[in-house]
Amino acid sequence: MISAGIDLGTNTFDLLIVDVSTSQWKVLHQEKQWVGLGVDFYETSCISDRAKTAAIACLKQFHNTCCSFHVDTLKAVGTSALRDALNGMEFVKALHDELAISVEIISGEREAELVFLGLKSLNNFPHNGLIMDVGGGSTELIAFHELQISGLNSLNIGVTRLLGQTDINRVLTSLDVAAFERLFNAELKFSKRHIPALVGSAGPFETFYQLIYKTNLPFRSCVQLPMEALCPLLDQLIYSTFQERLTMDAVPELRKKYLHLAALQIKWVIQTFSVNQVFASSAGLSDGLIAAQKLSEKSN
Repeated sequence: MISAGIDLGTNTFDLLIVDVSTSQWKVLHQEKQWVGLGVDFYETSCISDRAKTAAIACLKQFHNTCCSFHVDTLKAVGTSALRDALNGMEFVKALHDELAISVEIISGEREAELVFLGLKSLNNFPHNGLIMDVGGGSTELIAFHELQISGLNSLNIGVTRLLGQTDINRVLTSLDVAAFERLFNAELKFSKRHIPALVGSAGPFETFYQLIYKTNLPFRSCVQLPMEALCPLLDQLIYSTFQERLTMDAVPELRKKYLHLAALQIKWVIQTFSVNQVFASSAGLSDGLIAAQKLSEKSN
């Protein structure tokens, strides 16, 4: 059985194709493309014509890739930008009319549940902790205990959303950092308590792994990052200039604009919950879509 999941995110669209015939998934194809649904989105609350064109071109390519791998089941979902867009349903209908691909717009809570399912399917996933999924429009926090969800919080503090509140050519000041932390705290619905392990879902956590180890994070992995290297790296990134980030070869081009804001969020979570272990994971929402498909098949 070949399954595919597509995540229509605020910044990127992600495709994952997996052979799920056995208990150990075999990754056949993994791809991320910059689409930029969130570019200029927060000024109008509408998906732009440019973004629609880019989305259709990307999904056409994804559809062809799925056909080449003879995908049996495909699930596609839209997240923060499509949740908030005044023309979100119109956009989804256009995708269906153009490509015959059905896209479900999911809530932040459902997004968090799916991310949890995706990460829980990995080896070396801790039994207790907090998952953090830093997105363009929202950031999901998922507390879990004994491999069961114990709390969900979808915060409207995604990096593209925050980027609209800053001047990319100006270094963050201590006053900027304090203002953002007040915003983060206002969005937080969890009680502040000690949580031993933070598991980062793909995105910037993959980049931190690359910056520390000078190599890519392996597919379908969950690897502990050394705190003695991670904490100074977060501080360096938070107060970095855009020009400095442009010179960082290990940082994907699409991430150089906002990596300092992602680092700020992650440092805030580490401090807020007194985290003493941080794991970088290559899995995310797309993995969760496939895990949910497998669960559905078992229940039927």
